[in-house]
Amino acid sequence: MADADEDVIHAPANASTQAEVDLSDETQDFRFLNHLNFFADSSPGIPRRGEKDFEPNPTELQADVLAASRGAMHNALSYPRLHGAKTRVIAFYAPDGYVPPAQPDRAKPKPGEDGKSSESTPKPARPLPSSARISPDACVYVPSPKGQFFKTMGQADSSSRVWLLPEEALYLIERGSLDIRWPSPSASATGPGEEDLSVPMSLQAAYACFMGRGGLTLERYSVYTGLKRLGYALVRAPGWCDDIEPQDADVSDASKAAPNKLHGPGLAGILGSLFNWIHDPLSTASTATGPIIGTGIHRHYMDVYRKLAIIPWYDPVTARERHPFDTTPPFRVVFHIYKPSTPFKKSAPPTPDFRIAVVSTRDQTTMPTMTQLGALLESTPLDPPRGEKMERMMYMRLRHGYRNVVMAVVDQGVVSYLRIADSAFGKEKLYENKGGPQGPKRSRTNQKPRKR
Repeated sequence: MADADEDVIHAPANASTQAEVDLSDETQDFRFLNHLNFFADSSPGIPRRGEKDFEPNPTELQADVLAASRGAMHNALSYPRLHGAKTRVIAFYAPDGYVPPAQPDRAKPKPGEDGKSSESTPKPARPLPSSARISPDACVYVPSPKGQFFKTMGQADSSSRVWLLPEEALYLIERGSLDIRWPSPSASATGPGEEDLSVPMSLQAAYACFMGRGGLTLERYSVYTGLKRLGYALVRAPGWCDDIEPQDADVSDASKAAPNKLHGPGLAGILGSLFNWIHDPLSTASTATGPIIGTGIHRHYMDVYRKLAIIPWYDPVTARERHPFDTTPPFRVVFHIYKPSTPFKKSAPPTPDFRIAVVSTRDQTTMPTMTQLGALLESTPLDPPRGEKMERMMYMRLRHGYRNVVMAVVDQGVVSYLRIADSAFGKEKLYENKGGPQGPKRSRTNQKPRKR
């Protein structure tokens, strides 16, 4: 107690105001939500919050305030979300996946009907358009799609039904843009009265049905919905499936290269190699037995610098490209990302702007090895730095690299993006920089006179 009294004596008068108080840790008062009329046609504004009382007292006033606040929040969250008649989009859940549309039955003409002879052959029916390639993981179809979301989501079949993947359907129902119905047991095809007979699917049921279907995990959905809200277009990559093991390289006996037979160069070859060794400034044959830069003729400092580069360096251009399934999960590209400004067409997607691999900290608790990162980078196509800025700025070329991948690390719902690039430091020759020394130039007028 004596120490506490001394602290109070030596503390300044405004010490109580300097204490840091985090209001987010306190219990919020949500009683102001009771003044909202949720079922009114107009949308009123949010009223002012009530004042909080933190002073302890022997009454049950604070307990009653807390109970009323929780009840008001419960009433606000239980407000039903309704779809407008003009903007409502109805979809149907297909638990068995994609089902081809039923072919309409055409009635055969009877002989002698409408004054036509039986010998007249009817015109052949117009063939239906070929169905687009529908993913086997698609489980929701929209008979009458409308809205801007279907420009980058779903695939249409021959009957103009748009089939959605689990992450696409879950994203649309979560934001209130899609009304998914359970399949009606009365009819197999969409009829005029099926919408009234089917039961709407709740958000909890959508999570239970779609999460875990077709390789969709909570971490992948967190990355998908976060980028989708920012306006990006996302498409599944070929490495989406994790259950496919890395492919074994099939090496046949015919593909093995035959050993090269060594032949003597002869007298002319020996003399030619001797003269080339003397006059070739790029030769490093004498490095092991003589000086580092050799004993040849050097006509420029660049020749000397090239011979001083005795340490081999890695060239990403010469690295072989791997199949996406040659990598080990979770270090696989699962999403192709397109910027909002990139023209996107579902039938022919352009080259993606980013390639993302989703890593969960629950399954992967350690840093990836160099072998895993190398296989991940080699599974992407070569993308060398191009452009006017890339040619002028060396550091921009190194940052861009020749191959690049974005790793989305999901830790308990928090997504962190890490970009990994395969740079070629050995290709950047500092001694070949033709520009002058960088930095501010001092004029002669500002220079101090020399002392004599």
